[in-house]
Amino acid sequence: MLNRRAFVQTVGVGALGALVPFSRPLQAAQRAGTATRVAMPNLASMVRIGSNENPYGPGAKALEAVRDAAAIANRYPGPAVARLVAAIAAKHGVPEDHILLSGGSGDILRAAVNTFTGKLMPIVTGSPSYESPMRQAQHIGTPVKAIRVKPDMTLDLPAMMKAATGAGIFYICNPNNPTSTAVPIEAVTQVIERMAKLSPKTLVLVDEAYFEYADLPNFGSAIPLATKYPNVLVARTFSKIHAMAGMRVGYAIAQPKVLDTLRENHSPSGMSVMSLSAATASLLDEDSMEKNRSLNRDVRKTVMEGFTTAGLDIAASDANFVFVNIKRDSIGFQAACRDKGIAVGRAFPPLTNWARISIGTEAEMTTAMAVFMEVLATPAAAAPKESASMLLDLPSELT
Repeated sequence: MLNRRAFVQTVGVGALGALVPFSRPLQAAQRAGTATRVAMPNLASMVRIGSNENPYGPGAKALEAVRDAAAIANRYPGPAVARLVAAIAAKHGVPEDHILLSGGSGDILRAAVNTFTGKLMPIVTGSPSYESPMRQAQHIGTPVKAIRVKPDMTLDLPAMMKAATGAGIFYICNPNNPTSTAVPIEAVTQVIERMAKLSPKTLVLVDEAYFEYADLPNFGSAIPLATKYPNVLVARTFSKIHAMAGMRVGYAIAQPKVLDTLRENHSPSGMSVMSLSAATASLLDEDSMEKNRSLNRDVRKTVMEGFTTAGLDIAASDANFVFVNIKRDSIGFQAACRDKGIAVGRAFPPLTNWARISIGTEAEMTTAMAVFMEVLATPAAAAPKESASMLLDLPSELT
């Protein structure tokens, strides 16, 4: 394990007021009076910490399951579907008819917006929060009520509740993307209980994509509440702790009537026998998940210490990413980091002076933190317009 003190000293020397030398190519370009933007590196050489991916890859048991399942890739995946549903049911203690599989949880979120919202049934969400539900709502003409997060970057659930009467969906991303913060299960329970009384037709959609990374005391899953209340749906994904973002597997847990309604706008296609088998194996591989949790926790702590030493405010993190007040436009920061081979998250209005940085491996974050300190120690250039080339890690940031 990287020595934290040495790491912090390396990336935080003199904080942001210190002079950090440019790379030699950039120095030469400046002396020659030529353009100061370095050519964008090849994607294969980038440190990709912009899409909240798990940098460690699927566990050995998941990869073994992929290899075994490839031998029966000529068969439709019905038995693999049944095995995964049974494994999910056993893990969470829910009936199998409370589970809907999906090609990632993003498809569940989009289907929920299409099913439960409309022009007279808005979606209530945090601001900022995961953007996919909001964007889908805007696409179909559903009003969006985006309630700004609190100063500590946590979702303002009381304010969101005030706006939610008559809404189609009350969206809770917990832990929240991009702010990295989480709210305790008691707070989520209060929302669900109150909405069940005041606005029973409002679906409380709890997105637990980053659930396994949370260390917040009194944190917990809303899955038990989904079996108790007919207005609750919980979305999970195998893209994060299970490191299967490229395999596209997720699931929803809700009462059967909710799932039957959701199916009207949801297609279960997109999951292969290989991805389904890998998901089942990974779900049962507690050792691999605990290893990923531990690695993320240790590297995340070191990164947070580095930013704090540099004098930057950073939100509490219960996820596999951090949210940092870089005190400058995040689009310009993203572009400068990209030019130096580091891909970080895009801008997240309205907090455009904050940057979301995914937690990579120890080696990746050592490299990245040195670049961050170099970029932040130089005067901020005018922010370029966000472009597709700047979003090379996340064409749509699937979950």
